[in-house]
Amino acid sequence: MNSLATIIISLILLVPSIPQSYGDDQVKVLSYNPTYEIWFFLPDGRPKWVSPNVEKAYFEARGNGGVCYKDDWYYCKTGEKIKE
Repeated sequence: MNSLATIIISLILLVPSIPQSYGDDQVKVLSYNPTYEIWFFLPDGRPKWVSPNVEKAYFEARGNGGVCYKDDWYYCKTGEKIKE
């Protein structure tokens, strides 16, 4: 009985927990798929609309931190806000 309890407890501790679902408070990184010409967020989701200013900022900051979105668009690395 004691060894069974030890095995069960060990399995419970080894099994990864279910990841929590993220709400709207999660920072999303903007990405672009040129093959299908679609904008999307990492880790998930798609923006409703990407303004020309945000597109320009994305291509300028592509290799240097990128563009993020939480409540507003901003440069991920510097935190500088991007005007829409």
